[in-house]
Amino acid sequence: MDAPRALIDARAALARAAERLAAAGATPELLVETVPAHRVLGVIPRRESFRRTGEGFLLGALLVTARGDAAEPGRIARASRQVLPGHQSQSARARKELRQRLLDARLPEGSTVVIDSRPIPLDDPTAMAAERGPLVLRDDTVLVRWIPSAPDDALRPLGSYLAERLDLALGTLEGLRAARSEEVESEHP
Repeated sequence: MDAPRALIDARAALARAAERLAAAGATPELLVETVPAHRVLGVIPRRESFRRTGEGFLLGALLVTARGDAAEPGRIARASRQVLPGHQSQSARARKELRQRLLDARLPEGSTVVIDSRPIPLDDPTAMAAERGPLVLRDDTVLVRWIPSAPDDALRPLGSYLAERLDLALGTLEGLRAARSEEVESEHP
């Protein structure tokens, strides 16, 4: 198989994975990019904010979209007004401020947000051959680096990686549905 064909097949496999998750009722994560602090009209200060760029599903080391795009996930946060009692560490206050800024950017409360993910260049065989991220092209085969520091000899084929991650995700969704069903049954004798 040649490199362009391998990348086309990879994109199709990623799209199928996203479609299976959507069909199973998985909620996609919202993708946003950071908008740096700036001034409007040169005088009105605006603090750093976020712009929604799409949605996708986290499958371990990969973020996949229904179009078959892939990205290396960035920071992951939940948009919420969570209030923790008592003393908070500096990092807890920073996470709280981040959650509030996500809400200020009009993202739905409770949504999982992936901030500043890095797109993987699936349309460029040369760039994919030079990739060091979670999805790479080696010897005309698309492989997954599921541990960021893993050497090339520890890479996994995309197909088997997606199958394993989909089994885990779909099993979790099924378990959640079963738990909710039992909860509803126990409330109504």
